[in-house]
Amino acid sequence: MRTPPEGIEVGDSLTQDEIEDAYNTGFGYRISGINPRRDDHDRRYILLFANEDGPYGDSVTQGRFEYIGEGLEGDQSEDSPGNSTLIDARTSDLPIHFFYKRAEEADWEYQGLIDVIDYDFQEQDGREVLVFTLEHQEQEDESEPSAEEIEEERSQLQRATESEPQLTEDEEQYTESRRRARDAAFTQLVRDTYDEQCAICGSVRESPDGNPEVEAAHIYPKRDGGSDDVRNGIALCKLHHWAFDSGWLSLTDDHEILVTEVPDRNGYHEFKQLEGRQIRLPDEEDAQPHPMFLEEHRRLHGFTNA
Repeated sequence: MRTPPEGIEVGDSLTQDEIEDAYNTGFGYRISGINPRRDDHDRRYILLFANEDGPYGDSVTQGRFEYIGEGLEGDQSEDSPGNSTLIDARTSDLPIHFFYKRAEEADWEYQGLIDVIDYDFQEQDGREVLVFTLEHQEQEDESEPSAEEIEEERSQLQRATESEPQLTEDEEQYTESRRRARDAAFTQLVRDTYDEQCAICGSVRESPDGNPEVEAAHIYPKRDGGSDDVRNGIALCKLHHWAFDSGWLSLTDDHEILVTEVPDRNGYHEFKQLEGRQIRLPDEEDAQPHPMFLEEHRRLHGFTNA
């Protein structure tokens, strides 16, 4: 999500409910800190929050400023989900949408997109914390691709199944406009191929306005250059998309579910019940997950003897 949702502009004040509705997410009791997210086209982005009591003054609303990483007790870690995502953003084009709340106000002010310049560890109050150097950026006007552009990319992706798949793609061959159209085409194609149904649990949930919950996941990750071949795609609900990307789950070449053996972790017993089950496959055999992508996913997440 390289631009804010329709109707949100820099300087707008938003309640938590309005932010949740706009970004199609839920934060529970309250929102704060670093929130890695994925949009409807499986593109990563970050929602970043700071408040004046946090202890950020008005200096964070313009130019360059410092931001403390996540972790309220003990030494902070580069490996925590929020901190590691911010670190990734330093060397990638991962969009970061920044919100700020003043002490006497209930709403969050949208401050636009920011860049991660650098980070380092500093000792504060007897513990090591990550201090990120961030900077506001000028927001670019990026229009959404047209239906014709998306359909053209979709046709190319469908024709690609007639040849041997390629593990990765050269991102430099795409303009930003074509990349947005290709992302949308991949999402549409994978959702349609799986009838907008999660391949693992069969979920077909929809939002009140009819948008499907199911997401188009890359088997070999997009962040590593994974191709937009439909055979590198699988439709998953939000929970199982996260579980698949984080390494809880993988698949054999026969499309049976594998589960990582870490019984001391929360969630293990829930996911363990899925082990050995066959996923729901597309009717079209040439659109089913290809063994090359499945093997790379297993290798990436440490699955062996599958």
